[in-house]
Amino acid sequence: MIPRLCPRPAVRPYAAAMGLKRECERCGAERRPVVEINERGVPHGAGPEHRQVHDYVRILECPGCGHGVLYSFSHDCYLQPWETDEPWDMDWTWRLEPEDLTRLRQGLADCPDPLSHLCRCPAHDVLRNERHAAVDQDEARVVLGEDGLPRLRRRTGHQ
Repeated sequence: MIPRLCPRPAVRPYAAAMGLKRECERCGAERRPVVEINERGVPHGAGPEHRQVHDYVRILECPGCGHGVLYSFSHDCYLQPWETDEPWDMDWTWRLEPEDLTRLRQGLADCPDPLSHLCRCPAHDVLRNERHAAVDQDEARVVLGEDGLPRLRRRTGHQ
């Protein structure tokens, strides 16, 4: 039997080890997921070989201070490191204020399973379609549309 170079994780991590710290930068409490927006592929080491993709988008909150983050992670080891100029792992974060998380929960009130990226409720569909709306900023915000569904927006600048 050939040993695996990338052992399968015992539990699925909620954030990539290389990017987002588990602990909140403001107060040190451990973040917890609020909603799993999107996921594609399998975690590195869970597939039969390299040449796989795994990415996800989720919103996490700090129970200590109430602040949150919109977190996007991308792992792509389809090409070997010497075949590309991009790293295998990339991640992006956008800060969210406590009032954003309050609006997010209001918008997710009818969602049967906020922690499932497979959920097909209207709130998940909107969040999946608008998950890149906060690009080019370091802070995002959550607004409620006229339909009561949560939408991601830039905190400053053009909406």
